[in-house]
Amino acid sequence: MSRSWTRCFWRRGSCGREKVRNPRVTGVVLAAGPGRRFGPAPKLLAPLEGKPLLARVLELVERLPLAERVLVLGAHAQEILAALFPGAFGESAHASFLSLWGERAEVRGKYAWRILYNPDWPEGLGSSLRRAAEEVDAGMLVFLGDMPWVPEEAARAVLSRAGPHPVAPCFAGQRGFPVYLPASLRPKLLALRGDVGARALLSDCELIPWDDPGVILDVDRREDLQGGEALCGCARSPR
Repeated sequence: MSRSWTRCFWRRGSCGREKVRNPRVTGVVLAAGPGRRFGPAPKLLAPLEGKPLLARVLELVERLPLAERVLVLGAHAQEILAALFPGAFGESAHASFLSLWGERAEVRGKYAWRILYNPDWPEGLGSSLRRAAEEVDAGMLVFLGDMPWVPEEAARAVLSRAGPHPVAPCFAGQRGFPVYLPASLRPKLLALRGDVGARALLSDCELIPWDDPGVILDVDRREDLQGGEALCGCARSPR
């Protein structure tokens, strides 16, 4: 049995249509980690302002003018797909999920998402970047699935600088997300092993100063949900 699968889904209920797309850039959301410090339940499905944490990230990416959108899953993949793409597997989510292994299919519609399974997710962030690079040969705008407070304006600012060099926002001197990675870095991405190499590669970026902690705040533990809202909630209008 193959250990990897690819499929493209579309999410219902998204608002607005894109008039212009950036043909050079694919949006990539990395959501394969286990989130052990959060507790036994899938961290990325924790409710935040009435919706799953990861859904907020996906909705942000859906609002951007991108050529394509890719979601990399690993731990809790089945639960995430069932929660965020309801009906994609028909009546039996479990059986249909298993049938996807080794399958390459495409379902087109408004806001299509290509879903990649990363069987090496225990290796860390580098394995998910490598998995994305295996399927994407364009520049990538990389988001983390546990960073729900990234402001749309920051993501658009990074996207507007898409070119031959990596770009990222920074807050208080700390590099944040999303990170733009040009297609020229693909060989290095394919060679990544473990978190150390990934973080070294991501750190070599042109930095855009950004006065919003949302570009660096992630959810590690359950209490971070309230802490992040307190830091970011009053700084900008609700989404």
